[in-house]
Parts: sequence; structure tokens; C-alpha cells
Amino acid sequence: MKVTSTEFRKNLFQIVERALQGEFIEVAHKGRIVRLIPEVKTSKMARLVPRDTICGTIADLEKAQAELDLEMRTSWEEKWTPKP
Repeated sequence: MKVTSTEFRKNLFQIVERALQGEFIEVAHKGRIVRLIPEVKTSKMARLVPRDTICGTIADLEKAQAELDLEMRTSWEEKWTPKP
């Protein structure tokens, strides 16, 4: 189906629905053609985004927190301890 940009604007939702049902749509605007095609549907698994996660036990997490606390405390003390 080929339509002008004016027709497309007037019947936007109907034309988009036809494209989603698989019909080939071309919109003519200022001498150029724009094609409207539906996106290829992908599975939900293909759309997953990898994320950083914590793998370990509660004990591992507590140990890492204690190490971080010690590192921050040491850094703070070096920065704020008065120098003679």
C-alpha cells in the first residue's frame, strides 16, 4: 500500500495496524519514500541485559564489607590525622 504523508497523518493508527498485520506500507513525502515494516519479534530471553551480580554466601559478603570498612577507615585516618 502506498500513501501520501497527508493520508498517513489522517489515518495514522489504521495504517500502523495494517503494517503490524504484515502489510507492506510506503509513505511518500517530498519525493522520498518511507517504508513502514513491523519489528521482528524476539524472545524475552534474547532481550535480557547482562547485569553484575554478587555470587557468594552471606559470610563472603560480610567479609567483603569488613575489608571495605577497614580500607575506608585507613584512608580516612591517613587523610585526617594531624601531622607533627
